[in-house]
Amino acid sequence: MADTKVSDLNSITVAGSNDILYIVNPTAGTSNKITYANLFNSVNTSITTLTNTVDLFTAEVIDLSGRFIDTNNNLSPVETEVREVSANVFGLSGELDELSDDLEATIGVGLSQDVTISGTTLTFLSGVLTQVT
Repeated sequence: MADTKVSDLNSITVAGSNDILYIVNPTAGTSNKITYANLFNSVNTSITTLTNTVDLFTAEVIDLSGRFIDTNNNLSPVETEVREVSANVFGLSGELDELSDDLEATIGVGLSQDVTISGTTLTFLSGVLTQVT
């Protein structure tokens, strides 16, 4: 086998964990061997770490989804209260509009009545003082 080139060796389709692979380290200028199991040991560790991380994130997403569903379910009373407050604000807004209209009508026309102060009567007509008695 020492006189056979690597390129002349028969190939296999599946490597076993104890199969030995030929490795060249070009930096050190050496030829080495490694078992299939040792070669993929770090890869398997990385895959296991990645799988654990994915499982952890999956669990966290499921947990957050559950919290979101619980929050949505618990928001129903709050939604009802917000609707009630909104209706009250809308009603008050209508009343304010009516008061504003009344005030504008009064200011636009002016005060038309008698006002008595310390026995003196002031008579106003459309906001203009017309008589003092």
